[in-house]
Amino acid sequence: MFKIIAFINSAIYPVLAIALLPSILYAFYLEDYRFAISLLSLLLITLLVTFIVRKKIIPSKQLTTIQGFAAVGISWIFISLFGTLPYVFSNTNLSFIDILFETISGFTTTGASILTDIESVNPALLLWRSITQWLGGMGIVVLTISVLPLLGSGGINLFKAESPGPTTDRLTPKFKDTAKLLWFSYAVITLIETLLLYFSGLDLFTSLNHSFTTLSTGGFSTLNSSVSEFSILAKWIIIIFMFIAGVSFTLLLKSFRTIKALIESTEFKFYLFIVITTAVIFIPKSLSISDTLNEAINTAFFTALTLITTTGYTNVDYQLWHIDFRIFILGLMFLGGMAGSTAGGIKTIRVIALLKSVRNEIRKIIYPNAIFKIRMSKSVLPEKMIESVQTFFILYVSIFVLGSFALSISTNMSGLNLSFEGVLSAVASAMNNIGPGLKEVGPVNNYAFLDSYSKMILSFLMIVGRLEIFPIAILFYKKTWKS
Repeated sequence: MFKIIAFINSAIYPVLAIALLPSILYAFYLEDYRFAISLLSLLLITLLVTFIVRKKIIPSKQLTTIQGFAAVGISWIFISLFGTLPYVFSNTNLSFIDILFETISGFTTTGASILTDIESVNPALLLWRSITQWLGGMGIVVLTISVLPLLGSGGINLFKAESPGPTTDRLTPKFKDTAKLLWFSYAVITLIETLLLYFSGLDLFTSLNHSFTTLSTGGFSTLNSSVSEFSILAKWIIIIFMFIAGVSFTLLLKSFRTIKALIESTEFKFYLFIVITTAVIFIPKSLSISDTLNEAINTAFFTALTLITTTGYTNVDYQLWHIDFRIFILGLMFLGGMAGSTAGGIKTIRVIALLKSVRNEIRKIIYPNAIFKIRMSKSVLPEKMIESVQTFFILYVSIFVLGSFALSISTNMSGLNLSFEGVLSAVASAMNNIGPGLKEVGPVNNYAFLDSYSKMILSFLMIVGRLEIFPIAILFYKKTWKS
């Protein structure tokens, strides 16, 4: 097991090292030579060490499902530790717990921050911060499938463990080729958004960073005001790409071949319905705080999508809205986008499956001898998948309750006395990888005031939510280590 983990990490770390290049080049451009050389040294040392490890450690060609899930869970912990190093080298005035929190928030695309003055932070470090979200969005481990030929068909178990949602559709016969295709389309869409934002009036640095954090549904911004001061045009561009990021990337690629795939998708129609309905619900409130109808509609759709897709950008301070809206917003935090998207949350496919399961149970009471099947896009969902969704939901609720209890105890012991609304929204935000919460952790606040134990609890919940429970839960299973 340890050989497998070491081998997989020896493939992941070079990817992370190469991802430092934009920050290195930008640091040189800013004439911050000390930081640039530090990152360059990290890159070279990482490549050397991982080269040696890959020469010395060669596991079997097949990964079992248990090994795949466990390897992904542990790999994400090591990924987070690597991601802290640029922060350490930048000499930021932050504790290691704060740095780890910010790094995990980045890789898990949560977007919860402890930075109180973002604009005073080294721009090269902010670029790395955005890159962590972009890498975490599509999945770092999914990326390594294309560079792990020795795993053979075992690569599917890594793909299953990290791909968001209960399904793992493939576009090509080999998962390795599917991973490459997904990452290529992800990069192309990011480039398109960057160019559109640039031509909307933003500078290149701001455009690139916000493209990274939009497509990954991460929400990190390089500005203290997030995107609230952007032009209406720039916000409409972000709205469009947040919507795209909440759609399954495999479905998007299939729709290029035939639009029928999109039209017939039950999950896409449900996702579209939720987005439009939520925006309509928000319009009366946005009208009261906007100067024009265009601005009101923009605010309504932006707020709806930043919550549903778990992006977490701050456009308005919805903490000031009536409690009815805030309760609705808390509910939206759990929903998430489609399976196979970069969004967090429970995922719409699970919500549909659960709703249809409840409907079938009611039908069985009325027609006890009838046999009912759950259909999705004209296909019957297998019973195994329904059981998996139900198990996930039970675990999800249990972890949410335990996480809320743990955070409440931690904040009370530190004398913070976080409100009930603040505790629930902080845990919901962490598990669903949203970022902003309500009350003390509302959209215009951050998590800097929390004690170290609370930050560690939320950091753990971020990883659990990003990997959708099972890859972390399996680490506590005794048979995992025997295998």
